[in-house]
Amino acid sequence: MPGPANRVTVAEPEVVEDSTVGAATVSDNRPPDRSRREHILDAALRLMSEHGAGSTSMRQLAHACGLNVAAIYHYFPSKAEIIRSVIEERQYGLQLSELPVRDLGLPARELLTELIVEMWAGALQEERIWRLLLGEALVHDRTALAVGRELLDAIETALRTWLPQLFPDLEPRLDATVGVIMGQLYTSFIERLFRPEETDLATIRERAARTTDAILL
Repeated sequence: MPGPANRVTVAEPEVVEDSTVGAATVSDNRPPDRSRREHILDAALRLMSEHGAGSTSMRQLAHACGLNVAAIYHYFPSKAEIIRSVIEERQYGLQLSELPVRDLGLPARELLTELIVEMWAGALQEERIWRLLLGEALVHDRTALAVGRELLDAIETALRTWLPQLFPDLEPRLDATVGVIMGQLYTSFIERLFRPEETDLATIRERAARTTDAILL
């Protein structure tokens, strides 16, 4: 899984409640419209990954952003739209178009091991994302289920592109190889929740090396 795109950190806008009309007046030093949208998404991801989407109200989100509720609804008509936008803003499809491994001159065993490790390193960078999706999928949130499926499809599609490029001999066993690597990724997600001490990069590298030995026999 890729890491998040670099973002510019912006100061929170100053908001003054106008009691006569119930709207928010924002000071002239407010961030550009897109930056404010990203600011809302960052806050939403933080709150929802910690407390769950169902336990995060629009009012709580507005408070975290220094805005009023009407301003949140101006950008996002629902929490479902926020969840989907959190994923789409990261442009995973575009990021997954590039190989995560830089040194393509490594021996085959090291190269495949490095590919698996880099995928997990990217997943760690996006831990809030998959914690949010896992949590909401367990309560059958339709948006989380749909978005999570799209994300897994994107990762699997990337693997089906990368592996034949790096290891042409694996083409006849491509389905099985993709299944094994995706399976290790799924297992690591669950262990991260219950045994976080066993999902550091050093441990993942050891497991990846064993997986590589099995694949490249």
